[in-house]
Amino acid sequence: MRFPYLKYLLKSVTDVPEQRAIKAVFKDGSQRLFPYVWLRDCSLDDKTYVISDAMKGRLHTMRDFDVNVEPLSFRLNSNGLIVEWPGNVVSCYTQRWLRTHCPGSKEVIEKRRQIYLGRECIRLWEDGGPTSKNRFQFFHQSFLEDDKVLHDFLQSVCVDGIAVLRGQEYGPNLRNEVFLSIIRRIGMVQPTHFGETFEVCPKPDASNMAYANTGELPYHTDFPSLQDPPQLQLLHMCKQSECGGGKSMFVDGFSIAREMSLKYPKEYQILSDYPLEFIEEGYDVHNVKGFQDKEERVDFSMVARHKTFKTDESGLIQVQFGNVMRSWFLDMAANDPLLVQNIYSSLKLFTELCYLPENQLIFSLNSGDTVLWANTRILHARSAYNLIGIPERERHLLGCYFSWDTIKSKIRLIRRQLKLEEDQETL
Repeated sequence: MRFPYLKYLLKSVTDVPEQRAIKAVFKDGSQRLFPYVWLRDCSLDDKTYVISDAMKGRLHTMRDFDVNVEPLSFRLNSNGLIVEWPGNVVSCYTQRWLRTHCPGSKEVIEKRRQIYLGRECIRLWEDGGPTSKNRFQFFHQSFLEDDKVLHDFLQSVCVDGIAVLRGQEYGPNLRNEVFLSIIRRIGMVQPTHFGETFEVCPKPDASNMAYANTGELPYHTDFPSLQDPPQLQLLHMCKQSECGGGKSMFVDGFSIAREMSLKYPKEYQILSDYPLEFIEEGYDVHNVKGFQDKEERVDFSMVARHKTFKTDESGLIQVQFGNVMRSWFLDMAANDPLLVQNIYSSLKLFTELCYLPENQLIFSLNSGDTVLWANTRILHARSAYNLIGIPERERHLLGCYFSWDTIKSKIRLIRRQLKLEEDQETL
């Protein structure tokens, strides 16, 4: 279009009572219908909405709202569309607002769905994910100091499912300070039965396989034993193994699912149809919140069911699997040994695809590095490493979990603050 701004300028408005709408014609020749009830409900006047820095919310209740409301009059002026409503309410809808908010407009729908930072923004690894040009790596110090870098780091997790901060080694007395500075930049953590934060290091009487041995950990998502597993996981490497090994391994579960759906549809359907049961029973000892020198024991007995591939009407939304916590129970409608065999064969195929070299992202987290990834999309593993026998020189990580709401909220706030192109008004 030679003059793109014309699409935001109104040429005329007319009443279409048979459709209970006002028709707007824009100067680019396009037409839009704006329903009476929607215009009244979405009016940003002070009788309809409270809008402040502290909150935004609709004032009228659905119980009292007249869904059959009709405008008393309307007109076009330099500010936009002016509508007078019953109840002494006068609404002003700017021309740009009308064009960018019209219900049912394909243009509006495609734009608005981007604000969710969900399925529409996901890029599968096979389509040029994080291995391409190392786009998933960022500098730790820049992350702390530059809001645009923080934005790009978190957006990378939304798009590719993973992002890494490259830092520098520091003394053991600074571990908590450095780790907490990362958390504060991102936002609220999501606590689990292991507390708000946790340590990953060799422990006697360990409550988790990551603490129990130094052998290779298989590909898994964390906490399939929970009905609502944490959505994102962060690990900060305080001290890497001095004896080598302990590499971080990741695979895009969404890419594996798509590959199975195309090449192995029978196995894909089995993992989409039949839930597996996962159990986690034991206890953990961690610091009491607010008291670094006081510990408490937390006993737990977690049981949950998950389909390996969780889908809805629009496609795949979650991948969940952990062989360590997988129980004996198969939720089947019949005593069918061949179905059991097919379930196991499908899980075996899924795992084999995870370990194909072209599907894996394997790298070393060095001392001072951090990785954040989508726990309900990306499976992770760890290569074996050796112990030294001196606790302060052993491999040591600190970790926590986040919700997507926290991550995406931070992205939207930075977009607003920095006036980035992707920013959208919430109302």
